Amino acid sequence: MARLIGSTRTSSLWRALWARQPVLDGAIEASVGSYVMLCVLRALMGRRTAGILFRPLPLIEGGLLRLRIKRWLLATINRLPGVYTLTILPFALEPRFARFANGWILDPQYWDLHYPEDVDGNRPAGAFAQSIRETAGARGVVVAIGRQDSAKGFDMFARLYTARADLRETWHFAFGGRVVECDVGEHLKEFIAAGGQAHATYISHDELLDLYAAADAVWCCYAPDYDQASGVFGRAIQLGLPVIVRKGSLLEKTCLVEGLPHLAYDGNVESFDAATLPPRLDPALAASRARQWGADSIARLRGYLGLA
Repeated sequence: MARLIGSTRTSSLWRALWARQPVLDGAIEASVGSYVMLCVLRALMGRRTAGILFRPLPLIEGGLLRLRIKRWLLATINRLPGVYTLTILPFALEPRFARFANGWILDPQYWDLHYPEDVDGNRPAGAFAQSIRETAGARGVVVAIGRQDSAKGFDMFARLYTARADLRETWHFAFGGRVVECDVGEHLKEFIAAGGQAHATYISHDELLDLYAAADAVWCCYAPDYDQASGVFGRAIQLGLPVIVRKGSLLEKTCLVEGLPHLAYDGNVESFDAATLPPRLDPALAASRARQWGADSIARLRGYLGLA
């Protein structure tokens, strides 16, 4: 991000405070207090400051005192000149974000494979992808990627596959990523016993890309308390892959607004109809859209920072 907006990086709050150039806090949630202090002091010096919120939904729905205080602090500093608090989802998806943010960009994980240059989008499938496809045979492949726990919907993923013998005849489920055993360990055992393919360890970057290369659809059906932008979802849509999302989630809203191939799942194993999974989008079209999203997001960000 620093390279794309033409800035230098620092982990020093002191250096950021006195910097003459605009400052971008890349993760407000790490310390809202530090961000607020930075914005107030720099506004008094007439300097621009922006920050990115990666999980804005709890600030809307959370009733805890600490969340109400954060909400009030962010809404207050946004009235200061030169302060821009940004979400990584458009206000059109959730207008209430505008209560405590005054701008947005699209999640960088929605365009990072292709913008500004195509690094990974055209990578050939490796051995891990080939092993998944060989195990699947003629069946379609649904993959879950990254850490596996109830927040990431692994319990729903495993329960669906183990409960539906008819689904297993036409679809193969596989995942790669560390499993939180104390949370979903029993589901993992049942999943493997039903023939699901498990690579239950930390995955490398190449293995991550292989999971996408092997997939006909990507699991992005997360728990209600994990309702946010998603890197797994973002990389899937950059490659044109259909995604399985939770019905009523922000990811479903994103799919509907942007016309992305998806299936919305309500958690009822009997209602899941794999036949309604749409085909993959043309990868070239998906890549072109990702590049445009990247260009637009960087232009917006540079505008907030006064660098346009």
